[in-house]
Amino acid sequence: MSDSKDKRPRRRIAGRPAAKPAGSGTAKAPWQILEAEFKWAAQSTEQLPAQIGVELAFAGRSNVGKSSLMNTLTGRRRLVRTSSTPGCTRSINFFEAKARDGAVFQLVDLPGYGYAKRSKAERNLWAGIIEGYLSERQWLRAVTLLVDARRGFGEADRLLSGFVAARPKKDRPEVIVVATKIDKLPKAKRRAMLRSLSGYEGRVIGVSAVTGEGIEALWQVLRKAAHVGDSGDVA
Repeated sequence: MSDSKDKRPRRRIAGRPAAKPAGSGTAKAPWQILEAEFKWAAQSTEQLPAQIGVELAFAGRSNVGKSSLMNTLTGRRRLVRTSSTPGCTRSINFFEAKARDGAVFQLVDLPGYGYAKRSKAERNLWAGIIEGYLSERQWLRAVTLLVDARRGFGEADRLLSGFVAARPKKDRPEVIVVATKIDKLPKAKRRAMLRSLSGYEGRVIGVSAVTGEGIEALWQVLRKAAHVGDSGDVA
């Protein structure tokens, strides 16, 4: 994941999409991402950019699979840098994605939280940046809250969702709960897992960045939250 201190927009990552993007479904699906590029990095709320478009944020504990999911959603292998080391992302990173039907989204990668090996001061700093963004960002339309399908909700996840819930209703982004890594669970256990999360106030979608399961359904919900027309929804 990106940890650049250079705040200038970067050259588009021109690498071709994966030959068969996971979850791509129909080859010419309106929601398929044709272009994607890194736009901005902010290490404090003061460094956040002015409005650059509709924002869809991705949040979750360290190593929950945010980078892999965002790469799968955009059909890219390395748009968002992945790492085996938890707590790698140390800034709020903005990526612009353009769909086949012309819809444009700002995909926002928030720092992972809950990594105990970082100092308490550093964890508190990251929490303040995340809270500030979620509590005040005007152009934020949805927060995709990722939880590991094998672990479920933790206290930090509930605190994060509370930042969003505290916003006035008219200005409140939709929270979309995504259970990641469902390919690591036997199929017989997946329904039970999703039912165990269904008590949360929001829709729960099971996804796998490996098999592409749930990617189309997630794009449908994200596009609806961003007020993209029905012509761009997937079945």
